[in-house]
Amino acid sequence: MAIQTKDPKITLVAGVYPIFVDGKIAGGIGVGGGTEEDCMIAEYVISVFEKLTKQA
Repeated sequence: MAIQTKDPKITLVAGVYPIFVDGKIAGGIGVGGGTEEDCMIAEYVISVFEKLTKQA
């Protein structure tokens, strides 16, 4: 369950990361239930996305 904040743009759940394009938030990714492995997968996906968008 996510911890509620007053800012709807913020989540405090492990495994949830914003996706930035040109320094602006373009989306996000959430993987699983917040385990260490989920965080590793999300971070890997973000790194691949960054490499692919730099090639475009």
